Amino acid sequence: MRSLPRTPLPEKPPSAAQCPNCGSALPPGQFCPGCGQPRHHRLTTSHVLHELLHVFTHADKSIFAYAGRVLARPARPVTDYLAGRRRRHFNPFQFLLLAVGLTTLLTTSFHFYEQLGTGVQARMAAQGAPAALLARAGTYFQTLGRFVNVWSLGLLPLFALVAWGAYRRRGLNYAESFLVVVVVGSAYQLWLGGVLLGWLGATGGKLPAFSLAPLQAAVYLVYLTAIGRGALGLGWGGALGRALLVTLLASAIGLALNYVLFQLYVLGG
Repeated sequence: MRSLPRTPLPEKPPSAAQCPNCGSALPPGQFCPGCGQPRHHRLTTSHVLHELLHVFTHADKSIFAYAGRVLARPARPVTDYLAGRRRRHFNPFQFLLLAVGLTTLLTTSFHFYEQLGTGVQARMAAQGAPAALLARAGTYFQTLGRFVNVWSLGLLPLFALVAWGAYRRRGLNYAESFLVVVVVGSAYQLWLGGVLLGWLGATGGKLPAFSLAPLQAAVYLVYLTAIGRGALGLGWGGALGRALLVTLLASAIGLALNYVLFQLYVLGG
């Protein structure tokens, strides 16, 4: 049996005077001035453990510190990012991906959307819907449960467009409006996870079939108002009015798209 050729290791270690990441010359110090990477050293188990611990516990940039700011002081990360003070915080976009992943895992593990679909099927059956339509309705909610992360993230560009329309007179461009929506969306995912976990604990491990739209609308209204006041310099009336406008339009977009997809899949199949 022929053995596979072995990939030779580099003959020479990286030069101590050159950054192995970007090739910049390394002056005295711990970090590369070109890319910010620490000086090269061999990877060890203790280093890996340190990096993992660092992500969760490093004072200002830890994931827990950022989660606390999103929940209690959502205007602060928005203000800092708009002002260019971005290294103070855990990356907002990475945080949202993690939060969406965790809530998706929670809802799929406890079959939340399947139970929601069961309620819809019961109402359809009461109206005399045939068995074929009931089966397609159940499949729709099963698919929605598997891909709810894609659904949640896919709506963000549309919500950001609505936010840009509401806040562009405050000097925000579309990308900055997208950041606002990401911070508010992160708050919603945290509240959603907390509500679902609390309900699981109270009911002994069973998630009831209830619509998430009221919770999302409430979070968007409260947190957009806080960001408008604390980060965009709006008065209470302006902050609340714009937050209400964005919340209503974003909710309408989400509900309308869900309704259209449901109709096309269930009734048009």
